[in-house]
Amino acid sequence: MEALFLKKVLRFREPKKWVILLVAMLCVTVACTANPMVKTEAKGKDELYGNYVFEKQIYMNPLSSFLALDGYREYYTLTENMLILTGEAGNQQRMEVSYEQTELDEKEFKNSFLMDHGGVIDIAVYKERDQYTLTEISGAAIYRIYRLDDEIWLARIHKDNANIQKSEYIWNIYKIKKYDGEIPSKVTISGTQDNVEEFLSLQQDFKSGYDADTCYNITPVDMQESSDYMVFKYDTSCATFLLYEGKVYPLGEWFGGFGVTSMALADLDGDRNSELYFTYSWGSGLHRSHAAYFDPTTKQVVTLDYTHMNEDMIITNNDDGELSLYAAAIHRMDSFVNFDMEKTDLISDIVYENGQISMKPKP
Repeated sequence: MEALFLKKVLRFREPKKWVILLVAMLCVTVACTANPMVKTEAKGKDELYGNYVFEKQIYMNPLSSFLALDGYREYYTLTENMLILTGEAGNQQRMEVSYEQTELDEKEFKNSFLMDHGGVIDIAVYKERDQYTLTEISGAAIYRIYRLDDEIWLARIHKDNANIQKSEYIWNIYKIKKYDGEIPSKVTISGTQDNVEEFLSLQQDFKSGYDADTCYNITPVDMQESSDYMVFKYDTSCATFLLYEGKVYPLGEWFGGFGVTSMALADLDGDRNSELYFTYSWGSGLHRSHAAYFDPTTKQVVTLDYTHMNEDMIITNNDDGELSLYAAAIHRMDSFVNFDMEKTDLISDIVYENGQISMKPKP
């Protein structure tokens, strides 16, 4: 019996290569049938387009004095070539951008912060991780979108050319969610006491002529987050001033009127520094409203060549990435530093043509 078994073993021949290959292919076919692979197409940037609203703060740079607490409202609109930020007061910031999609690397993400955040933000728990860098036409990377499974995070990128070790880092990250409601279109002026003492120490010898004339910070929250501008207004005289890079600049006239009534940011001249556009009114007996802007390069206020009589105006961003000027009606006025205005008739667009910023009436 043992001799017969040994004889069979000795007679065994190694199978030919084509037989091994055929068996292997059959095994793969059977395995794939039993456990089919589900192919998923990579999500594209087109799925990001739409309106969003702030949900919660994920991260804020320790150097910032701002915290997005419960109740904070901000809206975000993503289109094929535009990022639009709308504050609760209806003030908008519009940026023409391009998208670059890349995979989100954990190590790269960790190194995107100015300092170690102690592992508080752990993206390893997410299976799908993509990022989109939103870059202005000027070439400056300004925002980054992180898509983590079903969550969308919007990060603001801060450029710090004075920092030789890290010239670019994340300033804040907000978790945002899809929004189907109506984005505010009214303009709201709302005064606070934030940074008022700092402003008054720099203004020093200003006299408004009124004994009880209290100063308020009327800078929209979204403007505080996206620029270095701070606007202050007195609640009786309506005197309005800009604090920029440690210096104070008066914003238009105010005697007998409402002072500054609306504000908007735009970089119409394309020098990568957003101008501060604003409307203001003045005039005792003969009410008049004007539009103007502060040029951060020349440090001058320039008033546009137009006077709107007997009504006020508001300035807003438009769908062309420029600005529009409207007649306005006061919807609510608790004081000169707390009121709502709604736009009525379109007056003109504000554009940059032939090397200058000017008004361009609609046909």
